[in-house]
Amino acid sequence: MTISNANKQAVCEKYRIYLEIIYTFGNKVMLMKQLYHYAQMMGIAKSFSAFYCSITELVDADIFRKESFNAFGKKTQLQMLVMRKYGIRFLEEKPDSYSVASVKKAMGNERILVSIFKNQYINNKIIPRIQKEGTRVTLGAIIDLFKRDHSTILHNKNQGLSFMEKMKNEATLQKYLDMLSVEQDIEKMQEIKQRMGEGLRKGSEASDGKGGGKHRSPEMTSMDRVEKVAMRSQDLNKEERVHNYTLDTMLSFNAYIAQIKVSEGQVKITALIFDIFNRSNIYKIATHIACMYHMFTRYFQDEIELKVGIVSIDEFASNHLKSQAESVTTDFVSKERGDTRLSHILSKWHVNQMIQKQIDVRFIHYDITDQFLDGIKHANLIRR
Repeated sequence: MTISNANKQAVCEKYRIYLEIIYTFGNKVMLMKQLYHYAQMMGIAKSFSAFYCSITELVDADIFRKESFNAFGKKTQLQMLVMRKYGIRFLEEKPDSYSVASVKKAMGNERILVSIFKNQYINNKIIPRIQKEGTRVTLGAIIDLFKRDHSTILHNKNQGLSFMEKMKNEATLQKYLDMLSVEQDIEKMQEIKQRMGEGLRKGSEASDGKGGGKHRSPEMTSMDRVEKVAMRSQDLNKEERVHNYTLDTMLSFNAYIAQIKVSEGQVKITALIFDIFNRSNIYKIATHIACMYHMFTRYFQDEIELKVGIVSIDEFASNHLKSQAESVTTDFVSKERGDTRLSHILSKWHVNQMIQKQIDVRFIHYDITDQFLDGIKHANLIRR
C-alpha cells in the first residue's frame, strides 16, 4: 500500500523526538532496546506497549525499517531500527528524498555496533551526570553536556574538520591552543577532503566504467579513489604517521575525545577507543595512543594529561587486552626483563618514560555480550 507524503509528514511530526534520538545518537540506526531506554529516561513513553505502538506506526509509515540485529555471524533476539529516506529528509529539511542518501543494508555491522557503544556511553556516563546536576534528562540536555565536554562522541567518520573549526573558536580553550598548529591541521584536513571529493566526482563522471564490457577502462572507481586517499597513511613511516595523524584518523579507528577540560590551568583530555569487532591488539591500540598524544601536544601549548579508556565488549575481552598490555618484554640477547609491552611500544613511537607519566590507560567494558548478544550463545563466536 502506497503511503502519501502527507501521512509520512504527520507521523514524523508526531514522533519527531524518536527520529532525532536515532539520527543524533545512532547515526540513523539504533537497537530498539536502547531507544526504549531513552523513552523511559525522558518520559516519552509510559510503558513498553505504548512505545511499541509508536514504533509500529513509524514502521508502517515507512519512516523506520525494522531489522534483526546480527552480530559476529549470528542472529540475536534483538531488533534494530533504521531510518528510511523520508525520515532523514524530514530532519535535514531537504526538498525531496533524492537529496538524501539511504541507509543501506550493510554487508558488515560496524554502523550498529558503533551505535551500541556510543549509546552505552551515554547511558552509563552522560545521563547519570545530568541526573546528578538535578537537570531533567532531555535530548537537548545530553547534547549540551557533550558540547561542554568538547566531545567528539557524536561525530561520525570524516567529521573531524567541523570539530576542529569549532574548537578553534571555543572561548574556554583559545588561550591554551597553539593556533598555528590547529590552523595547519585544519588546512591539511581541508585538502584531504577536497581530494576525496574530487575522487568521487571523477568516478561519478566516469560512471564507474559501467557498460564497457570487456573494453572496460582500467580507471579506478569512485570508491577506489576515496579508499586510496584514506589508505595512504598506512604506507607512511612512523614520523610521517605521527605528523599526519588528525581527528579524522582517530574517528576512522572508532576513537573519540570524551572530554577536554581545564583544571588549575592544565589541559586534561579523556579519550575512548571502542574495540567494536573484538579484533584490536595492543600494538595497534598503543600506536594510536602515541599518535593521539603527539596530536594533542601539537594543538595545546602546555603540557597535557591524557586518559585513554580502551572499551571492550565484555570482561573477558577487556582482560585479554589488559594482559597483552601488561606482559613484560624480554631482551632477545641478554634475556633481561624490560618494560611492559604497552610501555615498550609507546617508547618506540617517541613517547618516552617521562612522558608516559602523563598518560593513564585503562581497560574497561560495556557488558555488550550479555546485554545485547544473548550472552553465552555468542561468547564462543566472539572469542575465536
